[in-house]
Amino acid sequence: MAMGGIWLVQGNKTLLIIYALFGISILLFLILNIHLLLVGRRYRRLMRGVNGANLEKLLEETVQSCRAAEKRVDELEELCRELKQFSTASIRRVGFVRFNAFSDMGSDLSFALALLNETGDGVILCCLVSREDCRLYAKPVEGGASPYPLSDEEEEAIRKALEAGSSLKR
Repeated sequence: MAMGGIWLVQGNKTLLIIYALFGISILLFLILNIHLLLVGRRYRRLMRGVNGANLEKLLEETVQSCRAAEKRVDELEELCRELKQFSTASIRRVGFVRFNAFSDMGSDLSFALALLNETGDGVILCCLVSREDCRLYAKPVEGGASPYPLSDEEEEAIRKALEAGSSLKR
C-alpha cells in the first residue's frame, strides 16, 4: 500500500502541486498571523499613548479644542467686521488751521477745525475770536465738501483733514 501511495504521488503531478500550494498557504497564513499579532500589539501600545494616556481620548480633546478655537476665530472675525464698520464711521481725519480773523488782534487766536470720518463726512468748526467776544460756527461736511459757503481757512482745514486721512489707508 505504501508503494501505491508513492506511485499516486509520483504519477499525479496535479496532486503534488496541490500539496505544495497547501503548504505555501499554511506558511503564508502563519506569516500573516504573526504580522497581525505585531500590528495589534503596536496598535494597543499606540492607543495607550504617552505616559499611559489614552490616545483616542487625547485626539477627542484635541478635536474639541480645535472646534472651540474655530468658534472663537469666527467670533473674532465678526468683531473685526463690526470694528471696521465702526472705525469707518468714526472721526479719523482731523485738519486744524489757526489764523488771525481780525486785523486789530495781535495773534492767531481764531481757528478752523475739520473733524471727518473715513469717507470725508463730518463737521467743520470755525471759531472767530475778537477783543469783545468769541463766536463758534459749525457746518456739516459730506464727502469733503459743505453745502454752506466756506472760508479759505475752513477749506484748508478740510484739505488737511483729507490729506491726513489718506496716510491712514493701507
